[in-house]
This record gives sequence, C-alpha cells and structure tokens, in this order.
Amino acid sequence: MKRFRRHGQESQRDRLKQELFQFNKTVEHGFPHQPSALSYSPSLQLLAIGTRSGAIKLYGAPGVEFMGLHDENAAVTQVHFLPHQVELVTLLDDNSLHMWTLRAHKGLSELLEIGRFTLTGPPGAPPSVTRVTAVLAHSSGELLLLGTEGGHVFIVEVPGFRELEERNISLDQVASSVPDDYIGRRNLEHVEALQENPVNPNQVIIGYGRGLMVIWDLEKRCALQHIPATQQLESVWWTEDGAYILSSHSDGSYCRWMVGGEDVNEEEEKSDIPYGHFPCKAISKIVQLPTEEGPPFLLFSGGMPRASYGDRHCITVIHSKTHVALDFTSRIIDFFAIRGGPQHTGDPSALVVLVEEELVVIDLQTEGWPVIQTPYLVPLHSSAITCSHHVSSIPLKLWERIIAAGDLQKTHYSKKPWPITGGQNLAPDPPQRDLLLTGHEDGTVRFWDASGVCLYPMYKLSTAGVFHTDADPNDNMNQGTDGEWPPFRKVGCFDPYSDDPRLGIQKIHLCKYSGYLTVAGTAGQILVLELNDEEAEQTVEAKVVDLLQGQEGFRWKGHTRLDVREEPVLFPPGFQPFSLVQCQPPAVVTALTLHSEWKLVAFGTSHGFGLYDYQQKNNVLIKCTLNPSDQLAMEGPLSRVKSIKKSLRQSFRRIRRSRVSLRKHHVNNAAKLQEANARLEAELAEMELAPVQRKIEARSSDDSFTGLVRTLYFADTFLSDSSHNTPSLWAGTNGGCVFAYMLRLPPVEHRADEPITAQQGENRV
Repeated sequence: MKRFRRHGQESQRDRLKQELFQFNKTVEHGFPHQPSALSYSPSLQLLAIGTRSGAIKLYGAPGVEFMGLHDENAAVTQVHFLPHQVELVTLLDDNSLHMWTLRAHKGLSELLEIGRFTLTGPPGAPPSVTRVTAVLAHSSGELLLLGTEGGHVFIVEVPGFRELEERNISLDQVASSVPDDYIGRRNLEHVEALQENPVNPNQVIIGYGRGLMVIWDLEKRCALQHIPATQQLESVWWTEDGAYILSSHSDGSYCRWMVGGEDVNEEEEKSDIPYGHFPCKAISKIVQLPTEEGPPFLLFSGGMPRASYGDRHCITVIHSKTHVALDFTSRIIDFFAIRGGPQHTGDPSALVVLVEEELVVIDLQTEGWPVIQTPYLVPLHSSAITCSHHVSSIPLKLWERIIAAGDLQKTHYSKKPWPITGGQNLAPDPPQRDLLLTGHEDGTVRFWDASGVCLYPMYKLSTAGVFHTDADPNDNMNQGTDGEWPPFRKVGCFDPYSDDPRLGIQKIHLCKYSGYLTVAGTAGQILVLELNDEEAEQTVEAKVVDLLQGQEGFRWKGHTRLDVREEPVLFPPGFQPFSLVQCQPPAVVTALTLHSEWKLVAFGTSHGFGLYDYQQKNNVLIKCTLNPSDQLAMEGPLSRVKSIKKSLRQSFRRIRRSRVSLRKHHVNNAAKLQEANARLEAELAEMELAPVQRKIEARSSDDSFTGLVRTLYFADTFLSDSSHNTPSLWAGTNGGCVFAYMLRLPPVEHRADEPITAQQGENRV
C-alpha cells in the first residue's frame, strides 16, 4: 500500500512537472541588461550578444530568438561564430571557453552548450601564460587561435577542444625572429589582436600590446614579416585584397602598412590622426571595407580629442568626401558592418552598433545614412519607466489608427528592411492584438505591440508640449552644426535625462472601445486625450481642483505645478489632449480610472480624490482624505530637492550656446573668451552640488500615509438597494477606508446640459 502511494505521488509530481514545462513559455522583452560582447555570422545571418551575467542571446529575423545561460557566474567577454557553421564559441572572464550549437529538436532549433575548455599551461607557469586575451576562429572551421596575456598563441582543434601543442606559437619563437634592436627597447606584452589573411588562410597576423605586429605562416611555422609600430596597439584589420594591414593605436592614430616579403621600416607607411594633433583617446577598433565602385568605407570607434570630447561615445564613418562622427548616448561595446550581395561580399549595406543601452543600425546605402528601425532589442528604458498599462484584445480599427499615427512619426527612419534575416519564425500568428503602454520620466507614453515574441514600438505620445518647461526643442547638445569639427551626429533613442521631473507619467488608462486615453503625472496633472487622425491646433485649459478644500493648518512644501501654455498648441495626428485637470496641491497622482461611456475621470493623490466630467469640463466630486497626522504627505516626492540632471543639462546648454555664439561671431579676442569662461564657471558654482540637497528621493505609495488613495473603480451595481442598479464610484485608501458614491447621470439627450450628482454611501474600514 505504501509502495503504491509513493508511486502515485511520483506520477502526480511528474505530471505536474510536465504541465509546468508546457505552461512555462517565457518571453523576454526589451534590451538585455549589461551587454558585454557582440558577434555576427554572415552565413547564418544571426546576431549574438553576450552579457555580464553569463547569458548568450541570438537574434535573427524578427521573432527568431535563442537564449543560453552559462553555468558559471561569469561575464561573457568575447563571442565568435565558427565560419560557415552553426557553432559559436564564448570566452568568459574566468578564462573558460564554451562551445554552443544550434541543434534541431522536434522541428525547432535549440541553442545548446556542447563543450567547455580551459587552457592549461606547463607546471609552475604563471596564470598570465594561459590567460586568453584574443580569439581567432579560423576560416577552416577546425581551429581556434588563442592569444594570451603572456604573449603566446595556442592552437586548439574544434569542436573537440583538443590542444595542438606542436603547432603552438610561443613568445620565444616570435622574439627570436624579431630584430634585436626592437626587442631590446621594449617588451612585447600580451597578444592584443589576431587576424587572418583574407586571401591566404595559412597566414595570420599577431598584434602585441606594445605595437609589434608579426605575420605568421601556420604551415611553415615561421614569421614572414614584422611590423614594428611604436605606439600601444588597440586593433588590427587586414584589407580584403590582402595587400594592406590597418592598425589603430592608443594615441588616436591609425596606420596603414603594406604586406610584402620584406620587413617595413620603423616609420609608418601612412599614419593618420583623424582628429588633430592635440592628445586624443584611443581608436579601439578599425574596419575598412571596399566598394565595387569608388573608395572604401573606413569605420573606427574612439579617437576623439581627449580634452574637448573625451566623454563622447563615437564611431566615425568616412566614405569619399562624407565624414560623420556618430555620437551615441552610452558606451560602445562593439560594432560590425553587414555587406550586401548573395555571398555577403558586396558593398557595405548596414552598420550595426551595440552600445551599453541599445542596438543601433545605420543604413549605409541611403543618402544621409539614416537609422533603420529595430524590430527587437528596443530599449524600453530609453527614458526611465515610471508606470505601465496593458490592454488586451484591441479592436482592429483602433489598432490601425494607432499604427497610422506611429508611421507618421517614423519618417526619419530608413525605408530599407531589417538587414538581419537569419532563421524562420515558426510561431503562429498571435490570437489577439495586445498593447503595452509605458509611461516615462520625460512625460512620454510609448505604445508597444505586445502580441507576439517581439515587443515592437508603434507610437509615442509626448505630453511636454502642453506645458512650459525648460526644454528647448531647437537646442540639442549633441547635434552638430555646419562647419563643426568633429562632425557630430546624435544617434540612438536612449536618453536618461529629464528636463523636468514633474512631467513624469504615473498613471495611464486607455479605453479600447472609445479611443479615449487619460494620463496622470508627478505634479498632479491629469490629461484627457482623444484619438484624432488629423493634426489640430487647440488650447488646453486647466481646471484646478483643490483637494484640501480650504482646510487650514496644511501648507504644501513640495514642487510647484506645471505652467500650462495659454497659446494654442499644434498637436500632430494621434492622441491629442482636450481637457486638463490640475490637482492642488500638485502631488503625485496615485490612482486613476476612466469611464468613456459616462464621460468621467476619477483621480486620487495622497490628499484626496476627485471626479471630473470631461464632457462638461466640470468637477463632480472632491473629497479630502488627508489625515492630520500625515504631515509628510505635504512635503511631496521632490521637496527641498532640485533635479541635478536638469541643472547639469541647463548648464551644458548655456555652455553650448556660448560656444556657438563665439563661433558665429568669430570672437578671437582672448579677453572676451576669458570673460565668457569666467561667467560659465560662476554659473556652475551657483549650482550648489550638495548631494544631500539635490538627491531625488521619489516617495513610494507604500508609505504609511493613511489618506493616500490607492484605487478607484467605476461600477454599475446595486448600491442603494438590491433591486435597482446605479452608476457608482468606489475609492480605497492606504488606511483601509472605502468610499462609495452613487452617481446620478442625466438622460442621454440632456447629458451635455444637466450636471452629474454624487451621493456618498457608507464608509467601511
């Protein structure tokens, strides 16, 4: 009997595991946290991203996504696809190598780890001998070349990870073939780069940290040529015809070396510092790609003048007479170029850049090099997310209207299709249309298609235009002007700064049947919007609601409310505001609900709640819930605080305007320049960057404010008796109180004229 029961329990547990496995179909949306490595397979047309948490993610055509996770809790430092195969190799910062493959299983592909390997040096050797710093996946698909911190190059057979000791390239072998005068002056240091000759797979170039580059013959096991560069080496690139080698260096220069049988002179054949003779930052990577007609594309990251633009994250693209410094808003992880043509050997078609907070793809075939809209890996956090709202089963008509409004916002994007097309999405079409709305700190609401695997951006609504803010739409700190050097061009959508934190969206409610939308913000503002397919110019008048209702003894110490524009504002097609409610005090809106059939909006803060008729633009109900003991509720989430981000941005704008003004008027007078600098220093000194005073501490709605309104709900229910249902509003507070109001709505024919009344029912605690 016991045995039978145990067997039954095991069967039940197995059945439960199977059901959980079938149910657990998890999808990760957005951009991966802390990316650390990038690779691309031209044959598979798959993109691979490694992260600091040990994850490896593959992306192909929209909807084709794979994910793997290393058992080791270590960051992925490098990812390399094996040429013309379905395997890839990852290097972790614990010095372990891992082999992954895409394997078919029940008609679908899975990303599986099939091997791992760690270099073992001779007994007693220091760890630097086997610490891998550079990896080359040989074009044969059978070898990995591993350059190490100790200067050695180990050759490993894959996929079995068998070390070919007889073919290893030791530092002594290289040093014995290098001229004595070079070895005598400097140590070679670690292997910084490994590159294969595109026209001769038996030749590889080994680049050492101190600058020396050696062309090595894998068959003859000897050095063919030495390139004794004198600057610290950052990267190397072998041109497609095999005739030249490009090297980039730590001083912001790059050099061009001819490949030949004789050693070149110590003087570089062609050295160039793209951004002048002032000290520049290192060029961390350089790539040169030919075109069928005309000059090649030259791409490199870094190289900016250290003093003036050392904080910029740039990739420079030079082709013919066009020279652009693409200016990104976060640190560059890596980049590569996709080439067109059936064998991926044609002209460069797209530049793919992985930065710390987003993936940016540039169309290199269209004039102006516009950005290609990404169908996945879109950063949801381009501005900090402050709230979200999910709506399922959207009607087709509303869906199409939102898409049409969003398409009008994407005119600056390239018309070219997404260039990464590997794999085939076998997932069925989603059964319904789902929307995810995210509210952001900068006052925007972004609409996302959340129906399938990819979270695709549809439309962006900005509420900042309704108010007077410190933002200047014509002033962009990162946008270059004519004649400016370097020729900056701001790229990417990630912008963590907010010109005014009061704009932040805190609550969203969308009615999918009527198309009405209401959003509420940090400074007590509630906007009611309707979907319009045409642009409209209109004034949005604010209706002030005093939630304290004149109670004495309370004084608001927090931020002021936003100033509404009195002049008409031109709103583009999409959601357009037609009504505005301003809570007083301007505290964070903590609850919001909309009933489009009744034309009512209910809102609540830490001081009370109100009911607003947006058809007649009248207040129906105001209720103060503030408890005399909740004095902290009068301070506000930004009290005694000024946004450091806002102050910094304003100061940088003033600096930029001053620089532009000086440039436009050709002011070369040293006295005037010193006066301008002194004025700017005084302005920065006035900022009073005391961290305690300027720290933003957003107060949580979970604080112990008993009067804080947590929830609001409209219901057509039996409130007065059990036989007559009536419209009603329900409000719940942090202290456990529930307020119920019976609403009396006039007949439809008199809805625009007769007022709505509200009668309070019982309070329950």
